[in-house]
Amino acid sequence: MKILDSKGKLFGKINLVDCLVVLVILVVVIAAAFKLTGSSVSDLGSGSNTVTIRYEVLCPKIDPTTSDYAVTEIGKQLMNSGEMIDAYITDCVIEPHIQPVEAADGTLHYVEDTTCHDLRFTIDANVQFVGNAYSVGTQELRVGKSHIVKTVGLEVTGTILSMEEVTTNE
Repeated sequence: MKILDSKGKLFGKINLVDCLVVLVILVVVIAAAFKLTGSSVSDLGSGSNTVTIRYEVLCPKIDPTTSDYAVTEIGKQLMNSGEMIDAYITDCVIEPHIQPVEAADGTLHYVEDTTCHDLRFTIDANVQFVGNAYSVGTQELRVGKSHIVKTVGLEVTGTILSMEEVTTNE
């Protein structure tokens, strides 16, 4: 039995052109489903495993009014691109902002700047490992990377100082 007969049919039963049309329609339907659900091909292998990451963000030189408000945001949910994400501020500590000042003899002295504070946030976020990085909303989590801490009522920028995996949820 030939694979393709003289009439252009596969195995003498299926028209090759019809088969190609069905295949094209199937690809379009699958692509539309991925587009509508917000999924991508790289998400297929990730499953539904999420990891809870705890990370610290240091936000330097924050004015005292904002610093006082920031501590009231403990327990609040973070947002990104106008949407709430599965991440929460678990702690916020106000620290003095210390900066170097050069003395007349050229030596450096470290003094407290009383016009501003540093904020140290601890954040717990449920994330998936996608594209070789943990991400919170559209922000990648990496030590040393700039990070925006944003709630409904607060937005400050700092640097990620540390991060650790707290739990794995399957």
